[in-house]
Amino acid sequence: MKKKLVILVSLLFGIMVIGNIQITAQESIKLDLPQAIEMALTNNLEFQKAGYQFENAEIDVKRNEAGNLLTQSNLLERQNELLLIQEKEQYQQKKEDLIIQVVDEYLQLKLAQKDLQVKEKESELEKNTLEDIKVQAKAGYKVELDVLEQSNIYYDALFSFESAKLDYQKLLGNFRVTLGLNSKSQFELVTINTPDFKEIKLDEALQKGRQNSVSLQMNNLEIDLASLELEKSKVSDIPEIDLNKLENNLAITKLDYQIAQQNLDYQIQSQWQNYVQTKNDITLSQNSLDQINKHKAIISNQVKAGLASKDAELSATIGVLEAEYRIVSSVRNYYNALLNLQSIMGNLNKGDIQ
Repeated sequence: MKKKLVILVSLLFGIMVIGNIQITAQESIKLDLPQAIEMALTNNLEFQKAGYQFENAEIDVKRNEAGNLLTQSNLLERQNELLLIQEKEQYQQKKEDLIIQVVDEYLQLKLAQKDLQVKEKESELEKNTLEDIKVQAKAGYKVELDVLEQSNIYYDALFSFESAKLDYQKLLGNFRVTLGLNSKSQFELVTINTPDFKEIKLDEALQKGRQNSVSLQMNNLEIDLASLELEKSKVSDIPEIDLNKLENNLAITKLDYQIAQQNLDYQIQSQWQNYVQTKNDITLSQNSLDQINKHKAIISNQVKAGLASKDAELSATIGVLEAEYRIVSSVRNYYNALLNLQSIMGNLNKGDIQ
């Protein structure tokens, strides 16, 4: 009876262990880019803090508005409006920066994964070469110096592979923090496909950028403030020299607006050129991958026919992995250019992230 009881307890314990393993496995989820962005916007601690800071700023503005009901000051009203615009811009910029950060870190992880695959295959190839040289050395076709040199090459490749593992873990830890996840959270990154290119014309980018620029809006308010202060001073008894200074201040604010627009146009033009270039880079990288895949298929057929070695196929596989790495790198550059361009234009669109 006791023996049966022990067996029953053991079975129950085994079921509990298996159950826990299944639950742990279920916690690992497939995570695509849009999901990662939503997760970060919900869980990222720094962004949560920014949200509370923005709410406090809105409370301060409402308090100022209530106080201004008594004075009915146009100057205070404009100052209050300027403060609210600044706080909104800071919050929106933090949101856009977080989105860009999530996309970049996600694709960095994909690059690190591909780099691991390349380095693993390279170390495997160098190990095969070492074993081959050792056989040739025993047969008298190679000397010990050849073995030593290849040993160094192999261990360099192995060290590079182990270093890449550590780099990947660091990137993974940083990404968990960005997403607001704990260190035990498990997720699997999905395959990155070539994005559907979004057509953006330079004229359209410049127009939207000027229209949506919070910086230009603030410059306009600065002009209004300087103008109101000047008009208020004209009806007051102030020295002519002080009036001249206020006139100069108004002229300065108008120049500030023109300078800000100039800088904005330059930023948009530069970022737009980067964006166009990244689209071309993806196309070139994809064409290169297609060619290398064809070469790999030829080598694989030759191996089956006994016309090429397994190491030749392994070398071709490394070529494919390196080409895939370049594709992911091109996609990373594309999203970086697109999202930064949209941010400057004032219309960053999460829907364009696939």
